[in-house]
Parts: sequence; C-alpha cells; structure tokens
Amino acid sequence: MTEDHLCATVSVRGVLTDPHGQLLVVQRSSDRQWELPGGRLAPDEPPIHGLKRELIEETGISVAVETILCADSWINDRTQDRFAVYYTCSCETPESDVILSEEHIDCQWISPSAAETVLCEKHMAAVRASLDTDIDLDDSTDQSGDTDVAMSSVTAQSPRSDE
Repeated sequence: MTEDHLCATVSVRGVLTDPHGQLLVVQRSSDRQWELPGGRLAPDEPPIHGLKRELIEETGISVAVETILCADSWINDRTQDRFAVYYTCSCETPESDVILSEEHIDCQWISPSAAETVLCEKHMAAVRASLDTDIDLDDSTDQSGDTDVAMSSVTAQSPRSDE
C-alpha cells in the first residue's frame, strides 16, 4: 500500500453529439488546441452537475448527461496532477445555438473520424468509447469489472499535457 496518493484537480468532459452524429469540439483560446468541452469541478460539486454547468458556461448548450465512458489521469506541463472523467451527452437545446465563452475561440461540429486529426489521444479515447456499440448501457453505471479495465487502459496511454 502506498502513502503517496494522487491529489488531482478533477475535470469532467462531454462527448456531445448532435442528431446527425456530429461531435462538438472547441478550440482553447490559451494555446489554440482543440478539445472536448468541459472543465474543472468546484469543491464538493457533483460531477454531473459540474459537467452540465461547464457545458452551459463554455457553449451555452444544455445537455443530458448519459453514460460514463472512461477516466484518465496525468501530470500536466506544470507538474500538476490531473484527473478527468468523460461522459456521453446529448443536446437539450439546438446545436446551432453554440455561444462560446472567453475560454474558447472557435467550435466545430465534426465527424468522429475528422476528430482524429484535431483531438489529442486522451480525448479520442473517449470519442472511440462513445462509438463502441458493445457498450451495454444498462450496465454503464456499474463501476466494477469491465468498466474499470477500460478506464485503466485509457489512463495508461496518456501523455503529459498542459490542460
């Protein structure tokens, strides 16, 4: 047993698709990198509430949060621990109504295959998980068994990042 535990900033991200299967990606104003929308949780904030809040703040879109896809941990370029949880989401407001916050300079609705060219690997792992037709949605809230395997495989692949 280790006494050295992860003390990370926690963020939540949404794999948000429109009725045509297009995926929302946003471009950060800080470094112009593309990412899935979402952000950091406030202290004691429930993850689903935090994700809904972040998506409204960043995009103006109200969403239904559906399924946990995967989780990831890494150390950013400033040697800060990070932990992210990715969820599938669907729009509750028209996808044409995107209103970006100051954190982002652009957004696009793109195909998952086009996302391969703009998103980092950890975000693409969540997109791929959302496309996996073998996911049994009835078991998606169970955090044991196969779900843990999928989560740990994403964690093992993550490079360092400034996020």
